[in-house]
Amino acid sequence: MPRNRSTDLAGLQHALAAELSPGAVRSSDPESGGVDGVRPGLHARVDSPAAAAATLAVCHQHGAVVVPRGGGTHLGLGLPPERVDLLLDLGGLDHVIEYRPEDLTLAVAAGARLVEVQALLAEAGQILALDPAGAPASTIGGMVAANLSGPRRAGSGTARDLVIGLEVAGVNGLVTKSGGMVVKNVTGYDLPKAHIGAFGTLGVITRVNLKITPRPSVEQTLVMPLADPTAAGAAIGAVIDTPLLCSGFDLVQRELASDIEVAGDGAWLLAVRMAGTKGGVRAQLAMVMDAVAPHAVADGVTLDGEAQDRFWSDADALARPPAHIGSQVTCRLSALSSQTPSLLRSTGEIGEDLSLRTVASARALHGVVRVRAAGLEDPGRLTEFVQRLRAAAQRLAGALVIEAAPAAVKQAAGVWGMSADAPDVQAMDALRSAFDPGRIINRGRFVVT
Repeated sequence: MPRNRSTDLAGLQHALAAELSPGAVRSSDPESGGVDGVRPGLHARVDSPAAAAATLAVCHQHGAVVVPRGGGTHLGLGLPPERVDLLLDLGGLDHVIEYRPEDLTLAVAAGARLVEVQALLAEAGQILALDPAGAPASTIGGMVAANLSGPRRAGSGTARDLVIGLEVAGVNGLVTKSGGMVVKNVTGYDLPKAHIGAFGTLGVITRVNLKITPRPSVEQTLVMPLADPTAAGAAIGAVIDTPLLCSGFDLVQRELASDIEVAGDGAWLLAVRMAGTKGGVRAQLAMVMDAVAPHAVADGVTLDGEAQDRFWSDADALARPPAHIGSQVTCRLSALSSQTPSLLRSTGEIGEDLSLRTVASARALHGVVRVRAAGLEDPGRLTEFVQRLRAAAQRLAGALVIEAAPAAVKQAAGVWGMSADAPDVQAMDALRSAFDPGRIINRGRFVVT
């Protein structure tokens, strides 16, 4: 079928109403906003995996472009969609399906909200060690589709490490399952991995099975001030050389955590969070302090309780979509952890050269750097910032992805920075063709259109 032809929205609405119910499908409300500036034609809300699959099948038959939405908190990720014929609202899939606290496993519908899931687990003294920054409306399915993670990645990994099974609605009208409800599952193909981070382009996630963990009896964070990225690199290397396993290991520009009183005038803060018993945490933090002290400008401070929670929320602020894009851009860079100081220096130098204000943070163990640049409302200058910073990352064998920016900057600089003939892109393109031959889900948003 032609990919770029317009869709008969009236015919699509009639077909969807016959498949679902008249009340489940409506014309989009102009006041409800769009998807990265693109207004949907229709809105459909589903409350079962079968309904989601049926909706996709009808859209496939009509050549209608679909954008799935959970909490809607990260709809700005990726390129603006080619068009949005139907916004598929998964808000009705918001329940806990199965919880086995004794087995440390949990199954939820994709629209279940992270804050509500964490509250349920807390009653049994457990947590989901997946903590991407977001709004209260953030859903498990959306986090998995975008492969989001937070500071706990240092100890527990990303969604790829915590998801043990998925249920997915496809454009063929079928609901497929992969994985299961056991932590060690070695049978069959590992299909969940293909869907994690695929932006729904292989199908719409309707259920997620997860590993959970006991809540630590004690958790504390040591925050140490550092003068510059060079000192930060030395301090990070010193901690990595210790035999410690942390639950958070971030480097943040001091202005991101201005509420925390730390001695010295260092522009950077290295935060290391440890979990365990009271005595064990104390001993581990002492080891961290000994490792970092030769590179720090002053003694650090130890945080727990609300002060600790507030610090980590502030430290991860760049991972939250800004309320107003305006004249700013947020980028995520990745390289070897040893290259983190170089990426941070390049960020500051390029921003200063272009008269842009920059602020940055880094997942110190993984070489993931986030930077936000802001200045005058000048898309050309922001585009040049992205292009120059991407080139600096690529010289280090790294990459840059735009996480938030005005549409003009996304189009001019490119969100993903990947060539269409790259082996990874070609493999993903083949999967896309197999799972969604009409390319109707999130068309134009992902690295594979």
